Amino acid sequence: MSFGQAVLVAANVDSNGGIGFLGFAVIGGLGLVLVFLYRSMRRQLRRIDFDADATSDAERMRRPGSPDGDASQ
Repeated sequence: MSFGQAVLVAANVDSNGGIGFLGFAVIGGLGLVLVFLYRSMRRQLRRIDFDADATSDAERMRRPGSPDGDASQ
């Protein structure tokens, strides 16, 4: 048995060139997994804390009382 024949047998390719039920089931399963991954990602993105004050990263990282930080000293 050649490599090409082994691949066709493993992929369950029928004589008409289609992939049959196994291919349909794999594609359907991948689609279902993508739906669950999308829902999970959307839920995680909603949990991100949005900075309404629009402060920069440098401003948030400064500690009060540091030399480059609070100007009120």
